[in-house]
Amino acid sequence: MATLPPRKNPTPTKISKEHLTPLQTLLQLGFPKHRAEKALAATGHRGAQLASDWLLAHVRDPSLDSEEPREYILYACPTGIFAEKLAKFWEESRELEWNKAHNYMPHITLLSFFKVPDESAEQVANALETLIDQNKCIDRVNLETYISPNFMGLFVADKHAEILESIANRYVNKLASLGITAEVHTQSLHISLAYQFSSEFFQSLRSMVEKLNPISSTSWELRLYSRDARFRDTHVHKVTHAHIPREYDELELRPGDYIYLPANACDGSIDGWVEGVSWLTGTSGYLPLNHTQRTAETDSWTLHATVQIPETNTDASESEIPRCRKPPVLSSSESVDTPDGIVTDDEPIEGSLPPLTSSREIYICRHGERVDFTFGAWIPYCFEPNGSYIRRDLNMPRELPTRNIQDFQNDSPLTTLGGIQANLVGEAMKSSNVKIDVAFASPSLRCIQTLSQILKGLESTIEIKVEPGLIEWLAWYPNGLPTWMSYEELMKAGFNIDKNYIPIVKTKELPARENAAQYYERSHKLMEQIIDSTVGNILIVAHAASLAACTRQLTGGRVPSAAEVTRLVQRVPYLACLTARKEIDGWQLHPPPFPPITHTSNNRFDWKILM
Repeated sequence: MATLPPRKNPTPTKISKEHLTPLQTLLQLGFPKHRAEKALAATGHRGAQLASDWLLAHVRDPSLDSEEPREYILYACPTGIFAEKLAKFWEESRELEWNKAHNYMPHITLLSFFKVPDESAEQVANALETLIDQNKCIDRVNLETYISPNFMGLFVADKHAEILESIANRYVNKLASLGITAEVHTQSLHISLAYQFSSEFFQSLRSMVEKLNPISSTSWELRLYSRDARFRDTHVHKVTHAHIPREYDELELRPGDYIYLPANACDGSIDGWVEGVSWLTGTSGYLPLNHTQRTAETDSWTLHATVQIPETNTDASESEIPRCRKPPVLSSSESVDTPDGIVTDDEPIEGSLPPLTSSREIYICRHGERVDFTFGAWIPYCFEPNGSYIRRDLNMPRELPTRNIQDFQNDSPLTTLGGIQANLVGEAMKSSNVKIDVAFASPSLRCIQTLSQILKGLESTIEIKVEPGLIEWLAWYPNGLPTWMSYEELMKAGFNIDKNYIPIVKTKELPARENAAQYYERSHKLMEQIIDSTVGNILIVAHAASLAACTRQLTGGRVPSAAEVTRLVQRVPYLACLTARKEIDGWQLHPPPFPPITHTSNNRFDWKILM
């Protein structure tokens, strides 16, 4: 009898998702197509995990099945030093009173709002990728100050306005090829600094604008945002204090959420209560106004893509960096720990020799491989209805700490290989005669596990100091902080925790939201206090972005823009390690005195292909 040729089973396993698009993954999970597309558009196409979280949070949203498309807009935004000056001006002018300029971030509007069906959202974002002509750089953008009794702003000089308008027209043409109608913003290109303000503050604002001293800014980027069209005429408030409903018509408030309020709600309230809609859940209800604070409308918008406008003086290392990128995508091969990219391809290869000096050193490492980005939605697959854990793959943990199962959702453990990676790094440190005197970890479980394994490989009995201030950029936690394990839970799980350590930054002191500059400032101040409060060499295990955030200002570098923080998504791999050494002229960066660890991906094997 003739034998059948080998046939690969076309049915994917429950856990093999590497070849599925986020939309396909959501459809496999049972979400209706129109809801899946809505969730992906609302979260900027940053992956199936974030979209599924959005859908679960919006399960009671009455507009979940609405077919009204989102509204999109294209901005040109300054970055770098000029952006920092504008941010400071915004902060100081808000102390006088809220004027209409505060509804938005500093920007130049290139395209007016246009509508995009949810199924076309990703194409619209992708259309920015080839928009910029790399051979046509902007050497500068000259800005001219304009002050009147009812408007203050910075207008773009005609020559540079033509370049920006040309970019906007090219994007309109690209959108037209996708069947999307959009129009170039017809007003003179400008940055609004203040308008619709009280006359009593005119002189104060005028003085502040004149001190702003606009310069020729050379750092600009295009940003594509979208918003829920239902809330175009509302005020946006951020939640500052939690509120648990006491009546059926009250709205639950969670720090980190935004509330949409009718424009006249605040002035019309007679008892301090207003009715609003939650950005986080889409549900409505009454809430205490004093538990919120007004913020910019743009804070609640979705960022879909950013394109850096090339500069004339861009150096060689910058020219290798892609000029377009979207917000980080949560996939099986990419981490939300978005690196800033301080390690470049032309840096010296790390050797195996110990340092020649005994200067004080800080070793900063990223955590090891994590379960959720390796296996996708692993929790329903690995936990029985009675709560017992089953190891479905050898790269899954042999056992897990005892805790609320759902808390693993946003606080993933390491894979088996993640622990092996960390142990190898510890052994390499020992072989290179690295001496560690004190060790800190981010409160994320994967960081604590990584540090524990490094110390085992190093054969060190140093206790782990859990420091909440080492958590990554909070912009990557739009739904609020994860629930971290307590000291008692960690010690019960076998970790050598310093139970007497008092964190420098307590969990309750972490802000609900922060921009990139605030994240770097938080990390820098934390590093200064860690250095001042300890002696000897320091080992820190945190996140990919931490390598730059904890050392950039320490070594005299500038604070990067948000685009710089997020664009080099895959440049800091698992267990990347960096050394900062105290020298005569201050702290300097160095490669670690041991080799890096490199490994490739390994797809899930289906034995039935051999049948």
